[in-house]
Amino acid sequence: MPSNPSQSRATRGVKRAKVLAEAAKALNHRGVSHTSLAEIAQRVGVSRAALYYYFEDQEDLVFQCYRQSCELMGRMLREAEQRGGDALAIIDAFVDGMLREDEAEFAALSEMAYLRPDQHSIILGLYDSIHANVAAILRKGAARGETRPCDFRIVAQAIIGLVSWIPLARRWRTRETLSDTDLVAATKELLRSGVAADRRAEVSYRRFDLTPPGVPVNRIFDSEVLASARRESLLAAASWLFNLKGVDATSLEEIALSRGVTKKVVYHNVGDKETLVTECYRRSFRIYEEIQARGREFNGPRIEAVCAQTHALAESSLRDDIAPLAPLAGFESLPEATREEIHASAGRMMESSLVSYRAGQAEGSIRPLNTRAILSMLPGVFESLPKWFDSFDSEERGRAPAELAELVRIGLQPI
Repeated sequence: MPSNPSQSRATRGVKRAKVLAEAAKALNHRGVSHTSLAEIAQRVGVSRAALYYYFEDQEDLVFQCYRQSCELMGRMLREAEQRGGDALAIIDAFVDGMLREDEAEFAALSEMAYLRPDQHSIILGLYDSIHANVAAILRKGAARGETRPCDFRIVAQAIIGLVSWIPLARRWRTRETLSDTDLVAATKELLRSGVAADRRAEVSYRRFDLTPPGVPVNRIFDSEVLASARRESLLAAASWLFNLKGVDATSLEEIALSRGVTKKVVYHNVGDKETLVTECYRRSFRIYEEIQARGREFNGPRIEAVCAQTHALAESSLRDDIAPLAPLAGFESLPEATREEIHASAGRMMESSLVSYRAGQAEGSIRPLNTRAILSMLPGVFESLPKWFDSFDSEERGRAPAELAELVRIGLQPI
């Protein structure tokens, strides 16, 4: 007796969904080059050969995962709009929908340049449509008095960045006492009200000077100092290209060319690509800790320190001479010792930030909130900026740090 074609299609659909869910997890945790088709097949319970029924090759696997992420975002945004309500209610429903317990983990769009040009064009088109729709919701909301005026495109990117950050935030040990419910609630609270106790108060913070230190004049012939400067320059160049294109889509040749040197120079000063990625991660967390230290030393109300830090973190991510590597995907592929070092750094920053926020609450500049959850989500505000660098013009890039600092300070509710 022949099998029921509709049942066969349904079974294939369920199996494909399981395969894509496992693939998305692998891409988020280990990155493209460390995502094993054999491991995915084993987890889903099919042979590796059977995977080629769902994917043409590794490139197609990444493309399908990214397309599913965009389709999910598009669907959840449409459903949120169909439910009705004001602009903030729609944004709340979008956040809730993306992180529903019955929804599988979706892949962060971290390796767009790895795709073929036709695939890249499809994903970019889907993403641009979602970004434009979120910006339109904010624009219409401001016109109706439902949200405060803001730079709608920049804030729309931050909203998508926050939603995309939650699956990635699960890996950090700083959230051991947090649930996904905590993180979703914190995201909505941050977008609605920010962290300031008095949203009407004017804040004027001093921006941090992020100019990288140069080589001291009295040490321009010191070989160790010059070697350190060359290494830092190469790590900044690599981090910038990794942020823009993704790790797997960036070659050592491109990194060398961006600094006008040969690949041999990269090898000599840093090492192979695996070592380069590891050192870029370590460098990024050193930068984050340095910015946080400046926040601790900030002479003024803690809410101003929060704004100055957010501004500095966003600005550094948009500058090719600083460019800390955004930890969007592939963290689990790092050597264990490096992962432990970064977890320790993240833990130190979390504990230091908790102290700073408690001080702000005591002085009355920061309101009571689930501080650990809010702090766990803050990277989502700015970490995805470099991925969409080319989507913004130079004026928008210049405005972004201040706009994002204001979003963290007061959220989107009308003043």
